[in-house]
Amino acid sequence: MNAARKHRHWHVETDADGIAWLHLDKADSDTNVLSREVLLELDDLLDELTRKPPRGVIFVSDKPGGFIAGADVQEFTQLQTEDEALEAIRRGQGIMDRIEALPCPTVAVLHGFALGGGLELALACDYRVAEDDPGTKLGLPEIRLGIHPGFGGTVRSIERLGVLQA
Repeated sequence: MNAARKHRHWHVETDADGIAWLHLDKADSDTNVLSREVLLELDDLLDELTRKPPRGVIFVSDKPGGFIAGADVQEFTQLQTEDEALEAIRRGQGIMDRIEALPCPTVAVLHGFALGGGLELALACDYRVAEDDPGTKLGLPEIRLGIHPGFGGTVRSIERLGVLQA
């Protein structure tokens, strides 16, 4: 990884075993959400990880309350056209597809909540490790609002859990 490249929301460290640890700590927010800027930075990091794959990639949250709460709802309310909405969905889908296609093992380390797009990111990884705690909550709450998970989470949840469990 290029240590000289700075990102506002992501911090990357590669340990002695060649494992890249991707820490998400969304600036100016108490909660990690997958905003456009967070996703663009992740897309940039995936360029580097694809060019020079580490031995593995581990996604972690530096927020004490949880992993990722999902997409940035404020940004969705600002979309003006159907084309803008489709672009945002395709961007998220493409990034999750890129995580899934990385040529090394990927792990999402979950604590607290992993909701919506946060769970979709975890499902794009090869492995998910969740804290055994009553506060651990995994879900796709957008379905209660009639919104289909937009980043591939429906298909991945069926692939990972089976039709009846998903």
